[in-house]
Amino acid sequence: MKFIPTASQTVGPFFSIGLAPLYQNSLTALASSKDKITIRGTVYDSDHLPIPDAVLEFWSANGFARVPTGDDGIFTVSIDFPFVQSPTAQHFDVLIFMRGLLRPVYTRVYLGNPDATASDSNLKLVPQARIATLFAASDGSPKHFVWNIVMQGKNETVFFDL
Repeated sequence: MKFIPTASQTVGPFFSIGLAPLYQNSLTALASSKDKITIRGTVYDSDHLPIPDAVLEFWSANGFARVPTGDDGIFTVSIDFPFVQSPTAQHFDVLIFMRGLLRPVYTRVYLGNPDATASDSNLKLVPQARIATLFAASDGSPKHFVWNIVMQGKNETVFFDL
């Protein structure tokens, strides 16, 4: 019997070829809403080398965006600010797809002050020393944030079960 890999088992330029037409158009995304924020960052491996050809999906109650990383591992997403009317802190759910993963990994990116999120039930499950991996920092501009993702190793980003 011969086994043929399925798409979820294929390593290679699968994401850049298959998902390219579905990526966010950064020019229209930036111009479409006064409530847009921009998050920029780099996806790193365990050796702190950038990971090219990853795809990130940002989800909130009022927005969605899918963006790739470039050859330098950098991504930029522009998306409506996550308006949450609950005790949950302002955040986006993030799915990361990339070579070598049979399934996406799930994490979150929080905006704002980590001390102001004490009531978030998901953050209560995270060891205090690792919470910082889930927070985007302001880059000095009111609507611009920086958030780097480390897939494994030292300073690994917190990932949740789906």
